[in-house]
Amino acid sequence: MNPIPYEIDWQKEIGKINDHRDANAFKLLFHHFYTDLLSFSTAISNHQEASEDIIAELMLKIWQQPEKLLGVKNLKTYLFISTRNLTLNYLEKNKVRDNYILSNPEITQQDYNPEDQLVSKEIIQKINQAIEQLPPKTKMAFTLVKDNDCSYAEAADIMEISIKTVDRHLQIALAKIRDFLNR
Repeated sequence: MNPIPYEIDWQKEIGKINDHRDANAFKLLFHHFYTDLLSFSTAISNHQEASEDIIAELMLKIWQQPEKLLGVKNLKTYLFISTRNLTLNYLEKNKVRDNYILSNPEITQQDYNPEDQLVSKEIIQKINQAIEQLPPKTKMAFTLVKDNDCSYAEAADIMEISIKTVDRHLQIALAKIRDFLNR
C-alpha cells in the first residue's frame, strides 16, 4: 500500500510567516508554488524572464504583507489569480512589444531540456505550435488543467468562468491540437 502523501497546512505556514516572519515557512511556500506559477505566467505572457520577475514580485508582496493571506481560503487559487492579474497587467503595459513577439513565433520558441530531446523534437514542436495557436482563454484553461494540475473548479475560479466553460475550453483545445497534429 502506498503511503499517504504529506499534506502541507498552509494556514499554519501563513501564520508562521505573518506572526514570526518565519523564513523557512516562506521558503516552503515559495518552492512549493514557484514552478507552477512560473509555467502559468509564461504560458500567458510567452516571456520566461518577465514571468520570473512577475513571480518574484508576487512573492515579495507576500513577504512584505503576509497578513493579506490570513483570510485566504484556497491559497493555490489565490496565487494563480494573483499571477494571472500581474501577468495581464504586465502584458497591458508592454502591449506593443508583446504583439511584435507574438507575431514572430520563432522568437518565442523554447529550448528543450535533455529529457525532451528523448522524444521526437518534431512532435514536441508541433504540439507547442498547436498550443501557441489556441485562443488565449482556451490556452489559459489548457495550461491550468494540463500543465499545472488544477482541477476544473480551481481553473474556473482562477479564470472567473464556470466549470462547464473550462470543460468546453479543454474540448476545443484538444480538438485543435489533434487537428493540428493530423495536418
